[in-house]
Amino acid sequence: MNASPFDNLPKITKEEALRILSTPFHQLKLSSDYYKAVYHLSKFPGVETEQALLTLIKSDSTEQSLLIAKRKAVESLAILNSYDALPVIKTCLGSSDTYLVENAAWALAELGCNDLTVNKKILSLLNDEEQNRRVLIQSLAKMRAYPEIQSIKPMLTDQTLPSGVRGAAIAAYSSLCGPTDEIICLKKYLNLPNQNDRQCAIQDIIDADEISLIPSLLKTPVAPSFKLRAINHLWPQGVSFLNSIHLYDILDLLIIDHPSDLDLQSNFHTISCNRLLVEEFFGTDFNRSYFALKQLIKRDSITLWKILLEYWDRAEKDYGALYFFMILFRLVPGWDQNQVKRIEALALSCLDQYWPDYMKFRPAAILTLMTINPIENRKYIPKWLNQTETPFWACRYAALITIQSLTNQNDLDRDKILKEVQNCQKDTHRFVRGKAEVICRFYESG
Repeated sequence: MNASPFDNLPKITKEEALRILSTPFHQLKLSSDYYKAVYHLSKFPGVETEQALLTLIKSDSTEQSLLIAKRKAVESLAILNSYDALPVIKTCLGSSDTYLVENAAWALAELGCNDLTVNKKILSLLNDEEQNRRVLIQSLAKMRAYPEIQSIKPMLTDQTLPSGVRGAAIAAYSSLCGPTDEIICLKKYLNLPNQNDRQCAIQDIIDADEISLIPSLLKTPVAPSFKLRAINHLWPQGVSFLNSIHLYDILDLLIIDHPSDLDLQSNFHTISCNRLLVEEFFGTDFNRSYFALKQLIKRDSITLWKILLEYWDRAEKDYGALYFFMILFRLVPGWDQNQVKRIEALALSCLDQYWPDYMKFRPAAILTLMTINPIENRKYIPKWLNQTETPFWACRYAALITIQSLTNQNDLDRDKILKEVQNCQKDTHRFVRGKAEVICRFYESG
């Protein structure tokens, strides 16, 4: 298997990592060696690993690269469920490094700390605007710190606070102390110009367990993974309909991800040049990318192809652009045979093992392959529905969506396809199981 493009730190063994962490800072070959060691050591649970990480955290060196490694070490200890590390992590709340404080608060919450002294310390840190107050509030909520959460009630109505801080306060108070009228602010925050603020609003809706805001969050222009996670968390088990909303309708909508289904803010200069619109696919703001996509799908394939070829090599390495390329190819009709072959090759490369399993363009690539050449590409359906070969549940769900589109094909082997779908009724993810059940009922009734 090819190395993931995201795991680009040089591979080292547990022994090498331990040796690096035991080496005095001034003797390191690279100042980043400590971070590299911590990053890889977190893959080797055990007493030796925990002791090495704790020793690093206890160091009183002020070297910047060591501080960065400390932050990672605190995070790693929480991921490793190192409850013995709690006393040391608690001391990090008094650090002058705000990022270390942030990681310590997060780690203590992850480890289930319910120390009253810790809760009061975190509450006092909320008075320091240099701290990540959003994470501190979320940590208090996860620790179920009722008295401290009640103390932040004035923050719920403080309109001078950043939306991420106020939103976290609203969510924390709502989840621990009961409903608040301020919950409507989270709906408003879904339409903020800043993408990170919109993503924070979705997380706050999750934390508040506010099911009523599902219709609103569906329309916010962020990566679909945020919204799928929200649905996965908020939607009750064993329920298909909720407040006149059908679960599988909204899941289909999110995975198909047509830009017309979103509330886009055109609060930037309207771009009409096709090249500049394609350039937006490489940006970090999904609102701009979706807005560009909405314009480009109105163009004809001949005009688009010449421009897309200019960006092709660059797009192959950009996971954001790949996602929007896949949707564009699916929504624009009229690609000729040679173009279809080139598009297929790109879509199949999106499904290659080179990329991590949970990339957002993987489900989009499946939908594209089955839109531009369903007869040829339906041979991949068994693989796409196989949980071992296709770990990302959204990919398996996307494959089921394509099966629904195949029902009108005369040469379709209905029995073979039905058997594949029936196997999905045992899938570990409830949305895949439910979608498979819907399709089976459709086939059987037909």
